[in-house]
Amino acid sequence: MFRLSIEFMLSPQLEVLFSRSLASLRPVIVSFLIVHAMSLSGGLDQALSPCNVLLVGNFCAAMLVLTLFKPASILREISELPWSIKGLMLLDGALTALISALIFTGLEYTTASNAILIGRMAPVLYALIGALALGTVLARPVWIGNGFIIVGVLMIVLFSTGGNVNKGDAMMIASTFVFSIVSIIGKKLVARKISMPVLLFARNLSGSVIFFFVAIYLFGVHHFADVFAGSLWMVMVVYAGLIIVVSQWLWYKASAELSSVSMGRWASPAPLVGLTFAYFVNNNIPDSKQLIAGVVILVGIAITTFGKPAPGTQVAEDKRETSSKADLLMQGDNVVSPSV
Repeated sequence: MFRLSIEFMLSPQLEVLFSRSLASLRPVIVSFLIVHAMSLSGGLDQALSPCNVLLVGNFCAAMLVLTLFKPASILREISELPWSIKGLMLLDGALTALISALIFTGLEYTTASNAILIGRMAPVLYALIGALALGTVLARPVWIGNGFIIVGVLMIVLFSTGGNVNKGDAMMIASTFVFSIVSIIGKKLVARKISMPVLLFARNLSGSVIFFFVAIYLFGVHHFADVFAGSLWMVMVVYAGLIIVVSQWLWYKASAELSSVSMGRWASPAPLVGLTFAYFVNNNIPDSKQLIAGVVILVGIAITTFGKPAPGTQVAEDKRETSSKADLLMQGDNVVSPSV
């Protein structure tokens, strides 16, 4: 047994950017897994079904956290939490599973590129809803820029279907609303000084367990008959480590130091990583309509990121972030020391 000390040298802003960049790879990777299901699962295309990927991916993420950190300390901290917090963590896990279910199922009806671009609305909604819930005064560039982003997303949804919203795009839009709710819940949990390993373990384990029983109720136990076939678990360990654990860790850590508005702004460029990845991995080339909508979204990102805020709005936000960061540094929360 030895202790491994890890100190994240990234600024909170870069943590948000890297977190959402990793998250933007999820639709691309899931599409790749589904397309290559036969070769990756020993000839059984159902082994890498969206349901199996969701169930095993979240479960592997929970077990990775439990393996890297002291299991006894994680379980002890959970047992000492008040039931109100346990209930909130359970809700967080259930909604996280719902996000994954919406994304994975939606990818059967829409492209990875559409999923990435529509997903750009998630941090926008989080920024707006979070700011309204917390009573933050939003600068004019934030409203204008986010307005452009929402218009760009609607253009993608309507252009690709001739004016009608298809099932896949509707699911992607729904996932962005659920994401904003989950992010606000996560911010409240972080504010209660709950440790990061406990948050990640509880979120992913509860999410996988809840999804398992809901899927069995809806489809029957045979729905997971091929869950141990082929290389599913090996693939999911890598997927869970990078796309789930690291992404969630960075997002949670940054949410303790940044406002929802700032997080939404720094998450803006992340879809560009996903689109590039989609091109090289799945040969997903955006069509002219997607490019036009993408330009509108980029204009919104530029306005939100570089627009000059009204006096008082950005200053107040900077003060909150600086104060929060100073508090965390004094408490030593910038150093994570898992033991393996």
